[in-house]
Amino acid sequence: MLYITKSRCNVRAFRAAASLILLTALSSCEKETFSPPCELGDCNASIESTFIKDSNGYYHAELDWTSEYYPYFSLDVYADRTSWEYRYNNESVVEAQFDTDSYFVLNDSVAFTISLYQPWLGLWTYNGTPIPYENTTIYLSQFDGTIVPVVQNTSIYFSDDEEGRFSTKRVVGPFPPTMIGDTISIYMKVRWDIGESLIKDHFVEKFIIE
Repeated sequence: MLYITKSRCNVRAFRAAASLILLTALSSCEKETFSPPCELGDCNASIESTFIKDSNGYYHAELDWTSEYYPYFSLDVYADRTSWEYRYNNESVVEAQFDTDSYFVLNDSVAFTISLYQPWLGLWTYNGTPIPYENTTIYLSQFDGTIVPVVQNTSIYFSDDEEGRFSTKRVVGPFPPTMIGDTISIYMKVRWDIGESLIKDHFVEKFIIE
């Protein structure tokens, strides 16, 4: 009888230990909680312009064609900041890349003007600005036939602007007069660094060059 009693005690102790181990295992299997990728939850971005947008969703880009140089315009681009958990030195790492469906071809008359100065012998304004003694024009005939997109596809990063918005800018152009009346599309892809890359590439705006 003594042997049986000891066995029952051992069984009870084993069951108690097994229950404790099971509870510990279950508690350790609880799902970890993570922050959403961006401050507002899901990450989003937008392209904005100062041009008037019509009811069909087209911006009317009214450009100044009276200047000596081809005109261009700038876009304001905004994005959501990443959550604190995914920042580096308290900074959100977000970048945008652009593309377009519109191009033009350079000819052999492309040129730019540079001013020539005499550093010590030349004339100066009262404000200390040197006055050029001559301007010269350099023709870039070696670029004849080069296809130029109206927006560069290099990446640019977002940062806080003066109004506290998370933004960046993208220059579009220049535009030759042959593109007056054309409709162009500007595409944007945004990458949020949240330990891995969160990429969204559905952003697009259309412009009518006027």
